Amino acid sequence: MTMSRMIVGLFVLVSLTLAGQRAGWWGRHEARAPYPPTPMALAYAETQRAEAARAAAVAAENARLAAVQTPAETEDALPPGHGREDTFARCTACHSTAIIRRSGLSRERWDTLMDWMVEKQNMTPLEPDARVLIVDYLAAAFPARRNNARARNPFLTE
Repeated sequence: MTMSRMIVGLFVLVSLTLAGQRAGWWGRHEARAPYPPTPMALAYAETQRAEAARAAAVAAENARLAAVQTPAETEDALPPGHGREDTFARCTACHSTAIIRRSGLSRERWDTLMDWMVEKQNMTPLEPDARVLIVDYLAAAFPARRNNARARNPFLTE
């Protein structure tokens, strides 16, 4: 066989190969199907879906609660007077101003109530100056009322 015949034969072979590949007869294969997921991968995907569902439920509940939440109280809920800021800061740490506003007590009863809250409700005792300031404010802003059914216990609701 001569060299020219070999070159021509090689050229024909390369041409047929390229034409066959271009036509899709060989050389191009479809992508292999992926392996099925492992049980661990399935469990992880389910955990991720469950976490996303829980997060969505929490976000929905937070949005619902934010819509119905009452605004925080400010010291404007109490009448102006010397000691209002301290009274608001100390008293609202444990209860709302509604308990204060619906109570009308004498200075002695307010002072006794402070002792009761320390003994029975585990309130942190106030410094003497702060206690005098707060009791004076409460006695001036919420004085004793006549015929007060709550005089014995200001925490009654009716």
